[in-house]
Amino acid sequence: MIPEIKQSKYVCEIGAGPSGLVAARELRREGHSVGVLEQNHDVGGQWLYDLRVEEEDALGRVAPLRVHSSVYASLRVLSPRLSMGFTDFPFLARKGRDMRAFPGHKEIYLYLRDFCDWFGLRQLIRFNTRVENVAMVGSGESGNNMKWVVRSKEKKCRKVMEEIFDAVVVATGLILSQGCQTSKVSANSLTES
Repeated sequence: MIPEIKQSKYVCEIGAGPSGLVAARELRREGHSVGVLEQNHDVGGQWLYDLRVEEEDALGRVAPLRVHSSVYASLRVLSPRLSMGFTDFPFLARKGRDMRAFPGHKEIYLYLRDFCDWFGLRQLIRFNTRVENVAMVGSGESGNNMKWVVRSKEKKCRKVMEEIFDAVVVATGLILSQGCQTSKVSANSLTES
């Protein structure tokens, strides 16, 4: 039997929550070059608590502030910690932290941060970067020539970047905003920023 030849791909992974972190780790384990784009300042996705989520307008007006998480201050999980961990990185109680079997949201965030650091994923992540568009370019009978153009914007400097990837993994969870558009474009329509 002839061994399968693996070809390394340049993969864009969108989101550094639980699914995104595992996807980045597995892609790297398979020998791919991975770039993770995360719109927040740290890993955790939904578990990255933001106090502003609890602010309400006294008049009931919708504020333009967009908070990525719906986690509230007193939130505790309904599942025991032993069932929430990853197979090769158990979610064990740690001294000096929330030791309860059903921990609060901060403990889950800390677990995800520990996972990220243990597997050296932080170096792959570009924080405070929002993906604005994902477009497919190229063609081919089996998709061999297909590439993906990802347009993103850094929050602080508002710098827009367009990068070309071999593949894209969208790991943004259930609260994906429809603000990010996907489309198919021709190679002639690409512009450099």
